Amino acid sequence: MKRILVVLLGLVLFAGVVASAVDNVTPRVYNVLLFDNATGVQVTKLAIIFDIDVEFDASNIVVIGGGVPTAVAVTLTYAFIDVVVDAGGTLQLVLPPEYAGATVVNAFWFE
Repeated sequence: MKRILVVLLGLVLFAGVVASAVDNVTPRVYNVLLFDNATGVQVTKLAIIFDIDVEFDASNIVVIGGGVPTAVAVTLTYAFIDVVVDAGGTLQLVLPPEYAGATVVNAFWFE
């Protein structure tokens, strides 16, 4: 009996929270790209070729296991990022919403 009352109380509280919501929330769509360094050695550059023209800067990049980007050059569909990424590290690139449909054609690490 107690279990039924607890479940009913939980449902009533959940219904109250849902009913008190003010606005619907629509998430922003970003294109999050993760580039893993599986080369076995530390790398210093990443070259990326996209299928469409894109624009981004160093603020769109986070490196887990490495340094911060020292230079970012983006020209039409090509991007070159100077950044140290340790062996086994990951570079995360978050493209702005207007480029969320961009896909990577190819990418290359450089030592």
